[in-house]
Amino acid sequence: MATGTFAPVSGAERIGAVDILRGFALFGIIAANMRGFNYPAEAYLAPHVIAYSLPDRIAQTLVDVFISGKFITIFACLFGIGFAIQMDRAASRGARFGRFYSRRLFILLLLGLGHGLLLWWGDILAPYALTGFLLLLFRKRRQKTLLIWAIALSLAPAALLAGFAVLSSYGIQMPAPPDPTREVLDSSVRIYSQGAWLEIQQKRVEDWIMLNKGALFFWVGFVLSRFLFGLWLWRTGFIQRIASEQALLRRVCVWGIFIGVVGNVAGTAILLIYESQFSKPDVPLVVAQAILTVAVPLLSAGYAAGIALFSVNGGWRWLLRGFDAIGRTALSNYLLQTVLCTTLFYSYGLALFGKVGPLLGLVPTAAIYAFQLWASAWWVDRFRFGPVEWLWRSLAYARFQPMRLEMARAAGMKS
Repeated sequence: MATGTFAPVSGAERIGAVDILRGFALFGIIAANMRGFNYPAEAYLAPHVIAYSLPDRIAQTLVDVFISGKFITIFACLFGIGFAIQMDRAASRGARFGRFYSRRLFILLLLGLGHGLLLWWGDILAPYALTGFLLLLFRKRRQKTLLIWAIALSLAPAALLAGFAVLSSYGIQMPAPPDPTREVLDSSVRIYSQGAWLEIQQKRVEDWIMLNKGALFFWVGFVLSRFLFGLWLWRTGFIQRIASEQALLRRVCVWGIFIGVVGNVAGTAILLIYESQFSKPDVPLVVAQAILTVAVPLLSAGYAAGIALFSVNGGWRWLLRGFDAIGRTALSNYLLQTVLCTTLFYSYGLALFGKVGPLLGLVPTAAIYAFQLWASAWWVDRFRFGPVEWLWRSLAYARFQPMRLEMARAAGMKS
């Protein structure tokens, strides 16, 4: 590659552990999102208003303890690592990184807006893109600065919640929407399960605006903290030498999972016992949030370390091939999960919206992800990129990229 130019990462340049972790994280993404695909957006910020059966409550509690927040943490850290890799490649070639990466983020923002406004209100791509512009401000900062900001931004939501709890005790209302009424929930279920496409589209836009208006500030801080930690971690050189760090990975895996599970069980139990609500912050909610602020990233680290151990062990590589393939086509698979789930639940598909509880929802979660394992492995044997990855890269690099492996080889590129 000529000096001063960019090109997509070749197969020889990819880091297998990173792709495998990204693919693994996508299982947690669909498992956590299933409630959002199948239940009203109004209930997403107030899950206590849903009258689950006992088996469904148990299933959702297990998802909250072991999945919710953990895999989005891994995914966001990997985004920060990807940012660092791109920056290093640009520096080695003398290319102008800021302009190129801004164009890349702008395209991701457009994809996210299309996803959130036309497919499903729970999009994460647009917040990722917007936060990525903030990440550019840190690209020349020292390691110590990155770590301080990452920790401070991680602690900020718990600190803000404590502040709101104090204000609430003096009668000052928390800036959060009130709990939805039964009529609001029933209307949402009717629209998504029985409405015409235009009616669904109008409700989808309303839900997207409602969720992002209230939570975007907190969401950006959460995501940026994970981005910065990923950037910091790459700069330590740990990822580059991960195969020689197995002893450390084992300790992180064991202690991260142990402390993370204990903390997540405790935090979730407090929320359930006291029926705490973010619209009415109180002491139990603040305590639970403080515990989860530490426990969620620890459990994420434990998961990531465990998968990394498998990925650097050659004897397990065959088992992880599907995870690697999904990780290499993560953007396409993320959007495919939305297409399949909205088709399953919305009126223009099987119209099961509001009829599948958390326990039964584990079935489509497992089925869709298993299909993606197979389909992704089939795809990467034939193509360099996922279909959406190809579009993203072609627009970012301002030239169409060879898609099929044989085309890339004929052009002298490594697959």
